[in-house]
Amino acid sequence: MDNGSLVWVTVPEFEYPIPGVIKTQRGNTITVSSSVSDQVFTVSDTSWVRRYDPGPHGCPDMIELPDLHEGSILHNIEMRYNQQLIYTYVGSILVAVNPYKPLEIYDKTTVRQYDGQLISANAPHIFAIACNAYTRMFKNRRDQCIVISGESGSGKTESTKLVLQYLAATNRGQRINTITEQILEATPILESFGNARTVRNDNSSRFG
Repeated sequence: MDNGSLVWVTVPEFEYPIPGVIKTQRGNTITVSSSVSDQVFTVSDTSWVRRYDPGPHGCPDMIELPDLHEGSILHNIEMRYNQQLIYTYVGSILVAVNPYKPLEIYDKTTVRQYDGQLISANAPHIFAIACNAYTRMFKNRRDQCIVISGESGSGKTESTKLVLQYLAATNRGQRINTITEQILEATPILESFGNARTVRNDNSSRFG
């Protein structure tokens, strides 16, 4: 390995390998500069492995990660989040990170972009998940279920509303469309009665 090579390094300060770049090598030790902080580590030659570069935007589907372990998954999600790419796939599963700010990625143009498309046809997005469930329901003539899970404040309620927003925008049936819009319009009233404050979220949904 040459100086400047990309590596995963294992150090006691972290419970998982962290990304770094080799600065210097001397005997059986190397000095590694962390890629996620200003820290520099000196480790033995058995505490690191080669790291492959997933590109400037990370890997949109983590099944395709060349390095697959906890450190690479967390680093990939962080890379994408820092570029406001809050959605990442793991196959047909969507990982979403709450940006805690509005993003202009849910407008009518985006709805049309995902409407009727395969889940792999566009960048990861919750509209793709909603479209996939809706398409399978009609194709297979069977009920579909979207499981939205996460800790308090992670964005489960907002994700649910976005799924309903997509269905309302793409539904051609007048009766179904009316019901979906009624659910969306009733959400603020339900939240005013059913939400509660938690350690991480001042407005946490309580509809379980």
